[in-house]
Amino acid sequence: MKRTLALLIALLLCLSLAACGQPAAETSEPPAQTEAPAPTEAGGEDAEPEALSGTLEIWSSGEELGRFVEGFNAIYPDVTVNITVVPNADFIAKLTPALAAGEDVPDIFTGESDYVKYLVESGFWADLEAEPFNADTSDVWDYVKSVGTDESGVLRALSWQASPGCIMYRRDMALEVLSTDDPAEVSAMLTSNEAMLEVAAKLKEQGIKMFASWQDIWNMQFSNRENPWVVDDKLMLDDSVLSFMDMAKTITDNGYDLGVDPWAPEWSAAVESTDTFCYVLPSWGYQFVVKPAADTTIGQWALCEGPVPYVKGGTWLGIYKDSPNQDLAWAFLQYCCLNSEAQQSYAAEYGEYVSLKSADEALAAGEKINIAGLRKSVEEWNSAVKSGTDANFKRYVNKKAPPMGTGPWYVSTMVPKVHHCMGGIYTDMQARALDISTDEPIPGLFAAGEATGGVHGAVRLGSCAVTDCLVYGRIAGRTAAQNESWM
Repeated sequence: MKRTLALLIALLLCLSLAACGQPAAETSEPPAQTEAPAPTEAGGEDAEPEALSGTLEIWSSGEELGRFVEGFNAIYPDVTVNITVVPNADFIAKLTPALAAGEDVPDIFTGESDYVKYLVESGFWADLEAEPFNADTSDVWDYVKSVGTDESGVLRALSWQASPGCIMYRRDMALEVLSTDDPAEVSAMLTSNEAMLEVAAKLKEQGIKMFASWQDIWNMQFSNRENPWVVDDKLMLDDSVLSFMDMAKTITDNGYDLGVDPWAPEWSAAVESTDTFCYVLPSWGYQFVVKPAADTTIGQWALCEGPVPYVKGGTWLGIYKDSPNQDLAWAFLQYCCLNSEAQQSYAAEYGEYVSLKSADEALAAGEKINIAGLRKSVEEWNSAVKSGTDANFKRYVNKKAPPMGTGPWYVSTMVPKVHHCMGGIYTDMQARALDISTDEPIPGLFAAGEATGGVHGAVRLGSCAVTDCLVYGRIAGRTAAQNESWM
């Protein structure tokens, strides 16, 4: 299911990242910095895997980055990657003193979306488009580049994630209340804040909350504000902020949410509840919110586009400008953030939407599912079940066969294969059953037909089943008759 989810996300959300961006967050004043030394000659793109060796120190706020190490070491076996995981709440508090002192700073340190702009503007990350890195970012989604670029236009960080936003909803509830669970049709009912509130009212009539928390809509609303929060030392409240306030009040006044905070235990537990319709989350929400909490509901979750495109979350990587191991750091950053094959493998395994266009497009194209054809096939099957007649192939239709309705649905890649496993009881030319540990006949035991192996080799010749039974049945009878009585 992980790979399938990544593919569906890619199909639904490719256009979102090309169009949407996020205003720069306000930052605290960074610690004082020193001039950066020139990176080492070995730090460029031309460094050969066998020429790189040493130890790379990385600080990360999460475990996910470690998933790239095995693949990286397959290319760079002589590079030891040490990743120190620092909890997100403590990350800046631990990093800032190290940067200020210029001591014990890791070669790479990450920046979560909440504070990545602070690090981008600090100047402690090296310029990735300058010598010796010369990063080619033509394949990277614009959103990822914009977050990693400082106010002067210098690219300081990149990510392997893209985090487009969506709405994850319960199919069973949608079918019950909205008369459809189809993502495109559900999305068409959520084209504005007003439309979302209308759906919320319908759900409430059936005892269902629209949202786990009213705060879930925060990211969707604020990703589309037109102005920074602060302009000329004045707080800016544009129309998107005012719209969010109005919507949040309507949700709370009418009881359209559970009234809990995001990431609280009750919020996560709503995945399994019978009264919560959706989460407004980015693509990683399935892996980190829905999937861990879903037990009985794992097959009931789908995703669709909301009223506006939005982005949220992600982890950016930057190289410390004074790192003595910039060659190792660049090799690792390249592998995670600019290697399409590595990202495809990661996305297929963990179900995330990645930062390279080529990787997302390859995953989407690789499935080669004809959605229209699939829907037509399902409709034809349901029609055959209802009528009891297969109009296309004149096949027998089991009268107890159910129609195909609501999921869960599972996707499998099919490849040519042997239609069944041959063999069974190991026999010799006299049709005697053999002990597989000794190759010696088992006294009094004979076998013939398709339940046997050994004499046939890897597979019997087609259309010979009856002949096989007759020939070896006769041989088995004769051999048994020649044996001493064993009854």
